[in-house]
Amino acid sequence: MAVDEALLRGADRRPVLRLYAWSPAALSLGWFQPDEAFDAEAARAAGAVLVRRLTGGGAIHHDRELTFSIVATPGADGYPADTIEAYRLVHSGLAAALAAVGARVAPRGEGWPLSTRPRAAEFCFHDHTALDLVDERERKLVGSAQRRADGRVLHHGSIPLAVPSLTPLSGSVALAAGREVGWDELADAVVHALARALDAELQPDALSVDERARAGALAAGYADPRTRPGAGFAAERRNS
Repeated sequence: MAVDEALLRGADRRPVLRLYAWSPAALSLGWFQPDEAFDAEAARAAGAVLVRRLTGGGAIHHDRELTFSIVATPGADGYPADTIEAYRLVHSGLAAALAAVGARVAPRGEGWPLSTRPRAAEFCFHDHTALDLVDERERKLVGSAQRRADGRVLHHGSIPLAVPSLTPLSGSVALAAGREVGWDELADAVVHALARALDAELQPDALSVDERARAGALAAGYADPRTRPGAGFAAERRNS
């Protein structure tokens, strides 16, 4: 996640799609959540370390999953300027990616709020908003959050390949598809679907020396849930 912030803060203004996984597993707390509200022993028993996210929303157990992040300029390069339209576009692309691997999902829909309020001990995948993607049994597979700062946006979220042990009510790609789906298979589908949604030609790239150095300097702010990463620059935070 420090890499995501390094890309958000960096001088390179090109849009970036980044996909990653977690080792070891982690329980990431939303920016507003108090760390003392969570059972650190239960997290450790599940093999997860406590970390802090740059964005708001509920806690997420990152285990067997695909995490995506988009860093872009709102209103440019296919990424909408409007916050809600950005969620709709990104989630529609992710729905297409999931359909490509046999996992049918749809937005949670009317009757649910468009965003969540700051929370104490709730888990993201046990809480729904209107634009979250759920399976046919209304189990949540995709939610995402934004951090807007200095004219740029970080938009990220997670897609569980299997149900995390700390959030047993969540959905997963395996449940929705009726089979095990590997990280590489889903990643390929996500790249192709988001390229279509954003009308972009995505090319493989690597972090620059400066981006790696910045990420290394920022990493400590994520490893300690008592801190708030991203302090020191103006921002707007949204979660869905």
